[in-house]
Amino acid sequence: VQAELPLFQPILQSILAYLGCDPHLYDRRLERARLGLRLNYYPPLDETRDRRAGRLLGHEDVDLFTLLPAPSIEGLQVLNRAHKWVRLHAPPGSIVLNTGDYLQRLSDDILPSTTHRVSAPRDPALRLRTRVSFPLAAYLPPDDVLAALPGTGAPKYEPIKVITFHTRTTAKFYGDDYAVEAPLERSPPG
Repeated sequence: VQAELPLFQPILQSILAYLGCDPHLYDRRLERARLGLRLNYYPPLDETRDRRAGRLLGHEDVDLFTLLPAPSIEGLQVLNRAHKWVRLHAPPGSIVLNTGDYLQRLSDDILPSTTHRVSAPRDPALRLRTRVSFPLAAYLPPDDVLAALPGTGAPKYEPIKVITFHTRTTAKFYGDDYAVEAPLERSPPG
């Protein structure tokens, strides 16, 4: 975590510059970054399981982006723009970056949230080994607002508080009562 946290600002600065925005637009929001660190444990697959069986179904992450140290055992796949699953081959020591739902909304769909999954390794010997991954997710503060960035065109989405967007999106896993509706503060006219 200590090695990856300093990457949050320069990564987002690069993305903002690519989108034609002020690269420092989110610097203060990421000074004391909110993060989510997960430990994903995939037990060995024995010979009785279907070789086509996946280890984690296709999904997107509800965050700005996720950093994932290159896995030592293959299986990570991403859905490309042609809607085909492709295996990701990250060199040892590299870090995979998946864009998330916050960034998709901020970029007005220019940068889609990365759909990814974990499949069984092709090598039968690797199927018998445990697979572990440690994804680190970058989040914005809950009271921040997700609104289309300047220069991304006519906004497709209304501005929404991070907490409202996040909990509405994850309510599909936790139930409708999980969603928090936080109103946007409107400035008085004039």
